[in-house]
Amino acid sequence: MASEVTKRKSFLFVDDEAEFLASLQELFLGMAGGKWEILTAQNHAQALTLLARQHVDVVVLDIGMPVMDGIQFLQLLGRTNPGQQVVMLTGRANNENRKTCLESGAALFLEKPVTPDGFEAVFAALDTLAGALPQGGFRGMMRRVGLQEVLQMECLGRKSSVLEICTGRVRGRIFICDGAIIHADSGGLQGEGALYGLLALRGGEFNLQPFTEPPRRTIEGQWESLLMEAARLNDEGQRFLEPDEAGPATVEPAPAPVPEGAAEGAAVAAPAVATAGETRIEEIILCSGAGEVLYDCESKSLELRLRLLGQIEQQATQVSTLAPVGRFDRLEILTPEGRIVCQVQPDRRLFVRSSGNGATTP
Repeated sequence: MASEVTKRKSFLFVDDEAEFLASLQELFLGMAGGKWEILTAQNHAQALTLLARQHVDVVVLDIGMPVMDGIQFLQLLGRTNPGQQVVMLTGRANNENRKTCLESGAALFLEKPVTPDGFEAVFAALDTLAGALPQGGFRGMMRRVGLQEVLQMECLGRKSSVLEICTGRVRGRIFICDGAIIHADSGGLQGEGALYGLLALRGGEFNLQPFTEPPRRTIEGQWESLLMEAARLNDEGQRFLEPDEAGPATVEPAPAPVPEGAAEGAAVAAPAVATAGETRIEEIILCSGAGEVLYDCESKSLELRLRLLGQIEQQATQVSTLAPVGRFDRLEILTPEGRIVCQVQPDRRLFVRSSGNGATTP
């Protein structure tokens, strides 16, 4: 009996339609006669959590999903899970999607069936593929998935890796250890300045490499607050790296003075860099653009926080229609105890409450 269990082929089906997943799971388990194990997920976050817990032979993705669509998730899996066999099963079976998916590493591109014969054909294709040898890894090209999303997935999965970035004449690395960002460097710049500069880049190539210990650890603090600060600085137009410069990366001066004891030539572009060591993050909530909770740390009033983020998004939409001032997506509240920052983007919502001497600095 034990040998029979070890021979079962494992599949992870990812589709935002819960009824379709349930029907597919029931149908294919019946066809498999005990030889398949089927996991299901309704979004990329659930899928990554499952993949972090166990290996599956084949991941089967729908294309039309919110937050991160199937093509974006396919490209992300190519970097975070190289060698993973992925099949696209979609109702959007056109030549453009087929070409993009196959070029991005999909083993098969299948159309969602509408007849019993169609389901049998899909079952047979997946069953055959699960018994094949896995394909080799491949290099990732930054197209529809941004560095922020890659870092989020690496940190949420508590992975250890080195994210190498190349665009124009700028090269850099971001070191992640057990889900924490511990170091970044680009040219002559290291630490948070290098991290913020790399995250502000608009295009190029990146690769996820196995983790190696950096020369020194220059970054502390929770990854959520680091990514939020990177987004804020980018929105305000702060530039840390000069893409067209061949030499070491430069930092634009900011009104804040260089902290006492800082290395010579290492200017600081935002007060948050200077005071990061004095600030304590008390509470963090990270949601998808649709309001799905992806990460919750020390929140004692989760429902109230989610309602607040939803109301901020509604108010931001109203403000944008009343005046041509661009998108309003950030609310910052200063209190005697610290600071609350709410950020609403099309692909994410973030609530951060901090305390300490540095928390009241805008």
